[in-house]
Amino acid sequence: MSDLIPTGPPAVLPSSSQVVLSDDTPDIEELFGFAREAELRVRTLRMLIEEEVVDARGAKTITHEILLRHPGQARVTTRRSTEPLSKDYHVWLSDGETITAYDVRSRVASVRPVRGRVAGSDEPGLPAFARTYQPLTQLPAGSLADAFVHPHGLMRNVLVTGPLAVLGKRMVAGREAIVVRSQHPRSVKVLVDRPDRSIEVGFARDSGFVLSLTERIGEQITRQAEVTRLDLDPDLPETAFGLRLPADVRRVY
Repeated sequence: MSDLIPTGPPAVLPSSSQVVLSDDTPDIEELFGFAREAELRVRTLRMLIEEEVVDARGAKTITHEILLRHPGQARVTTRRSTEPLSKDYHVWLSDGETITAYDVRSRVASVRPVRGRVAGSDEPGLPAFARTYQPLTQLPAGSLADAFVHPHGLMRNVLVTGPLAVLGKRMVAGREAIVVRSQHPRSVKVLVDRPDRSIEVGFARDSGFVLSLTERIGEQITRQAEVTRLDLDPDLPETAFGLRLPADVRRVY
């Protein structure tokens, strides 16, 4: 069996350079700068995302539960079934040094060290578009959880590759979201590389976290994800970041 024992946060953590948005309707540059530092405005976080994806087999709903405590502790539980007793879910857990991934349905797990970043990729002398963002607490790379909590990659690699516009505001999970549309972003798979494709992203006005993401081809919604619960600085028990693997689990590496 394997247990991950979390470590406590240091006395001082990095803070965001901007506490609140200065304007009622910020421009794209200010909004993206504010959202880039979203995780620095909290010490702990609980976020629940409900995602609906439409493909050739129809619509399916996926839920993502994110628990985070700076620095380094994170847990992402991805459920692919709406049945409360279903074992069709995946757990990703990190203590800042080791990542444990466990697929409950297949009973397959992996335990590996956290990967380091490319040296020099976050140097302040690089232009903003060329710098990589070094998160205070890592989440699964390329995941929806990472995009909602660390939106820098979503903004730099997807949204800015197409014409941008601020559409307005809407309420998501009881919070005001500023909605931005990117028309025909170029960072996309060939199958949906169409001029009528668009992505709309809602950023929380109070914190900068992503609250919603909607992908469309024409008027047809192909993917929609929204935060249904967002707790900033909640009290999280130590057990939230522990994982006990069954003795008969199959390890891939």
